[in-house]
Amino acid sequence: MISALYKYRKLLSVAALSCMVLLSDSCIKKDNPILQRGAKCSSGPHTDENNTATSLATTGEAMPAGGYHTLSSKVTVAGIRNIEGSASVEVMFNENTEFFTVTGTTLVQTVKDALKNNRQLSISFDPWKGVLVSAAYVPVSGGLSTTARTTVNGAAGARAIDLKKVSNEQIDNPSAMGVLNTTDPGLNNVIPDFTTAQLMFDYITRQCCYLPGPYAIDYCIPFQYCIDGCYARAHKMCWIINNRYKYGTKKIFSFANSGSDKLCVQGQKWGGCCIRWWYHVAPLVTVQTPTGPKAYVFDPAMFNQPVLLSTWLHAQENPACAAGFTPNVTMINVQPTSSYAPSGSSGMTFSTDPAYTATNNTLDNYAALITCP
Repeated sequence: MISALYKYRKLLSVAALSCMVLLSDSCIKKDNPILQRGAKCSSGPHTDENNTATSLATTGEAMPAGGYHTLSSKVTVAGIRNIEGSASVEVMFNENTEFFTVTGTTLVQTVKDALKNNRQLSISFDPWKGVLVSAAYVPVSGGLSTTARTTVNGAAGARAIDLKKVSNEQIDNPSAMGVLNTTDPGLNNVIPDFTTAQLMFDYITRQCCYLPGPYAIDYCIPFQYCIDGCYARAHKMCWIINNRYKYGTKKIFSFANSGSDKLCVQGQKWGGCCIRWWYHVAPLVTVQTPTGPKAYVFDPAMFNQPVLLSTWLHAQENPACAAGFTPNVTMINVQPTSSYAPSGSSGMTFSTDPAYTATNNTLDNYAALITCP
């Protein structure tokens, strides 16, 4: 049975690769059903610089549907929200884009104390259910490496945004949004046309861990696991765009960091389940179009082609994935490529990863995970 499943999944992977390479109209214009399930086989659990380890079985198969699996990591608390009418809370970690529900007096108090005292936590969690399973303080001597990386003040790029009031034309206008690339030495600031942008996007997509290798880069990119890891995916994508194609990039961070706001997306490429983030990030580029330069986003975890910035933002306010609340992008922050992940729920400061150590470890750890189990 396992052998049959493996052969079937390999056939799907080859078909997916053909679709990616040929990019027929059916691949570009609608969600490709071939791309809904599967991941690169793992030889076993990986551990990154923050001791993140998966509990996936080492059978060489993707995680079984409906299975309960936990991951573990060392994290810092970015913020905590009360849940109305409940003693439980929602917690945001700097090292994870998801909201996690925290239940139980002891566990709730642990995360609150960690935020108050700026303590690092060793946690286990279920990303598919968005639940924190356990948490314990990390000994001070065991310091989290992310705290040693440079933190930059990114307040200048932040702006509140109301997608219901601002026009798409304004959002997509690089000059109006202040996102035009003008400061990357040795790089071209504007991609000359959409065709060129699509070719770059296709190359990046072919590095997806879902597809069979070999890959053209040192670590495949786990687009098939869009629950988390966007910060690492974005960092690696920018590296490719900058170094292989010589075009400048910025990063666009979206935040749901006020009140009960949440970013709500549907994993339409990977099975259709709903995902709720407190932030998301992807490469931002400027593309010349027949009507002038436009702001475009590269996000193969969500789309099969480069999309306008407005399209990318609206996709994060998907009402089909809201349960008792209205999904809302609170603010955006346009950052230089060097900004890696937020440091705190304000979305005003960011850590960096100039050596790509955290980036590559995250890509490696998420290579065998999928979005919709």
